Amino acid sequence: MGFTTVIYLFYFLPLFLIIFFSLPRRLKFPFLLAASFIFYIWGSPVGAIVLFLSSILDYWFGRAIDRAPSARGRKAWMAASVAFNIAILLYFKYANFFVGEFNRLLTSLGFSAIGWTNVFFPVGISFLTFQKITYLVDIYYKKAAPAPRFWRYLLYIAMFPKLTNGPIAKYRDMADQLHEPRYTLDDIFEGSVRFCIGMAKKLLLADPIGNVANRVYGLDQTHLTPGYAWLGAVAFSFQVYLDFAAYTDMAIGVGRMMGFTLPENFRRPYFCQNFTEHWRRWHISLVQWYREYLYFPLGGNKKGRWRTYLNLWIVFLVTGFWHGANWTYLAWGAYNGFFIFLERLFWNEKITKRLPIWVNVPLSYFLILAGQVFFRSESVSAAVRHLHLMFNFTLIGKMESPTLWANLIGNRELFVLFICVAVSFFPDQLIDCIRNRVAPRIRPSLFIGIKIAVASVLFCLSILALVNSGFSPFIYFRF
Repeated sequence: MGFTTVIYLFYFLPLFLIIFFSLPRRLKFPFLLAASFIFYIWGSPVGAIVLFLSSILDYWFGRAIDRAPSARGRKAWMAASVAFNIAILLYFKYANFFVGEFNRLLTSLGFSAIGWTNVFFPVGISFLTFQKITYLVDIYYKKAAPAPRFWRYLLYIAMFPKLTNGPIAKYRDMADQLHEPRYTLDDIFEGSVRFCIGMAKKLLLADPIGNVANRVYGLDQTHLTPGYAWLGAVAFSFQVYLDFAAYTDMAIGVGRMMGFTLPENFRRPYFCQNFTEHWRRWHISLVQWYREYLYFPLGGNKKGRWRTYLNLWIVFLVTGFWHGANWTYLAWGAYNGFFIFLERLFWNEKITKRLPIWVNVPLSYFLILAGQVFFRSESVSAAVRHLHLMFNFTLIGKMESPTLWANLIGNRELFVLFICVAVSFFPDQLIDCIRNRVAPRIRPSLFIGIKIAVASVLFCLSILALVNSGFSPFIYFRF
């Protein structure tokens, strides 16, 4: 059940909120838990079963880690629990890929492929696994106490706003919020506004510009020219950012309506001067997860310069593979790791610091853009061909067909592209000025009225777009 489906927007969410706000305080969280499983069962029945059964073991593992009489015992229980969750992730998300690659090797060597029935992919298993690991590892390091009741742990894991696509929240940050419902009228209002903004990002920006990317990447590569190749890459860069940011906004909005504070996930990641800054702004909760639960345990930057480089490479390769069972994601992770390595080696000191911001930001964007070609392409070879066309300067003079160009991007989509650029690259300094100087001078009642008007217009336009174009799933649903 997607956030931008008719059944969610007009049936599930309104009915849920009416009942949630009407119930006595002691029944609100049990109802939220039940509704979360209905939400998950709707789209992934097998995933809901896996989630429930594995959560029973995770809850037991957490208590075993906490009660172990020795440090060795605590470590053993922690290692077993993390291995258990990684094994589930590897089986459900990567077994088909590993078996497929093994069969391809067998057939290339003249042997018969082994029989295999494809494993069903539970929606959101990547995000769920990482949240479970944070819970168990934090108990081991005594950063969090085990959940006092199983249902409270299950609610932390299965809460429907963040269930399938995050943001990845730590139990230690949500433990107090899971004690009892705490929300105000201001929470309901601000959460509703945030939800409408996210909905507009998805339906009014990400989907239209995504249609352009899909048309370009759907072309036979023999018909591609440098102009078309750049158009597809630029369109996808805005689609993948705004699509995921939209989901995060909607999740944070619904969570706030119920009194939950979910972590922010994006801070306009294309307005950056290098890859390091980009990754501080992009999928923030995932980056923080890798930093705390993988990079630091590997030694971080405390074991010498070259060990630091190795740790960064490992993190980005794992990040790439986490996104999907395809060599393209590994290539995308390696590409990002390569530029992070270059920045640590010399780029930041020799290039970034010597160039003005108006050069660094476009340069960083186009380098990030090139890497995202791997993320979007069906295969590494297709990505290489696409990049070759983008940078094949001998074909710059080749004329694109005006008819084909018009079929790829219309006037509405050109306008959307302009809005995407404005939203993504609006300077931080101007945003801070508006937030800190302009907004405080507006009367509170007028400011609330403006928010209501903007949110209402965005909601109505989004509904019209949904009715006219139909449902388009969020990109990160497949991760």
